Amino acid sequence: MPYCPNCHVEYQPGIKECADCRIPLREGTPQFCPNCKEYVREDDTFCDNCGVLQPEIPADERPECENHPDRSAIGGCVICGKPVCEQCSTRHNGRIFCENDEHLNLHQGFVVAYTTSTDYEADMIKANLEGAGINAVVFNQHDHVYFTNMGSLAMVNIMVPRSQLEEARDVITALMSEEGLSDSESGDRDDA
Repeated sequence: MPYCPNCHVEYQPGIKECADCRIPLREGTPQFCPNCKEYVREDDTFCDNCGVLQPEIPADERPECENHPDRSAIGGCVICGKPVCEQCSTRHNGRIFCENDEHLNLHQGFVVAYTTSTDYEADMIKANLEGAGINAVVFNQHDHVYFTNMGSLAMVNIMVPRSQLEEARDVITALMSEEGLSDSESGDRDDA
């Protein structure tokens, strides 16, 4: 059954475009994190919202902690994506963070406005947001060993101050329309 990868609404077979988002539909069923109930892409190892390791990841494909390669990761930092074990992780408001205290502090004031898998697109979006007077920060999961070793698609999160999220979404939507791209990966969650 087709569904919208942006708003996650399911449609009847034969419909090709989301009536609200105006983007192509995907075949299948939207998947949601069993921990936080937020949408997760089918190729996600960790939930972007809470950082929890997704249960359907086969045991032989589960990542190791980046700091302790002899331990399995329980999740990935919601800011940088670093795989962490129980000892290396910090939990706050149901989300997993690495040992970098700056990530916890940043997350309390910033939210994910857009997620992509390419550095180029992240840089383009960041430049456009900054051109519109919006402070944007990019966190790249490509920097972590697990993602390069496993060959997985690493995510790049563009974060903005919570107070500028709606303005940022407007800028990103306009940019995607102008570039002829879909903004199917735009942040759609309320990061409390």
